[in-house]
Amino acid sequence: MDSQMGKKFKGMKCAYCLDAPATTVDHVFSREFFLVEDRGYLPEAPACKRCNDEKSRMEHYLTAVLPFGGRHTQARVNLESHVPPRLAKNRPLGRLLLGCTKPGWIRQDGRIYQPTSVVEFDGKKLDVLLKYIGRGLAWHHWKVYLRADDEAIVMLLPDASSALFQGLIGHMGPENQVVENLGRGTVQYVGIQAADPPQLTVWQISMYGGLVLSDDRRKADGESVSCTTWWVITGPRELAESFARLR
Repeated sequence: MDSQMGKKFKGMKCAYCLDAPATTVDHVFSREFFLVEDRGYLPEAPACKRCNDEKSRMEHYLTAVLPFGGRHTQARVNLESHVPPRLAKNRPLGRLLLGCTKPGWIRQDGRIYQPTSVVEFDGKKLDVLLKYIGRGLAWHHWKVYLRADDEAIVMLLPDASSALFQGLIGHMGPENQVVENLGRGTVQYVGIQAADPPQLTVWQISMYGGLVLSDDRRKADGESVSCTTWWVITGPRELAESFARLR
């Protein structure tokens, strides 16, 4: 989501497409993911109108859907107080969510399975948004613009594989590292940047205490496993893909 263009971004390029001049200040994580009292000091990046509009379309859908999968207090409050008005303004989306809600089972921390409701969602929209977020965070923290041939790669790993991957990149020897907690745990992320090239960044992101999403649950040896951490890698295609192959 955007705010009014201020002097601080005047004359800058869009952090997302790299071509058009920025016309707005974009919140890398939409303010709508957060409760009203938690919307201060969110990461920002310069954006052009086209990129801001496309990113907003992804956010409009995901701010209504993702709180259903949250395990954090902010997700519950958001779901109870903010999601209904959004769906009231977008009745087709409300009917879509109602039609794709079905019974399911979930097991957390090795305990017994518990009945729950599963809301199916369009994972492609999450993939697109996370690519925007990776580019936006690289700019926000280190003022890095990706180059025309750089990539942003998204990985949704099972939690066990995610822990292994985290250990592997721990040997990367980063030039810079950031650890952020936004909105009292609504969004948490860790980012590392390589010294060379500086466009190589790795982001570990979780939202609402670690979302459990219907198309993030996979079968492994008969067991359902969840993917509650998202990874975004930016940088040269061959380097980003080589990191992705570590999973």
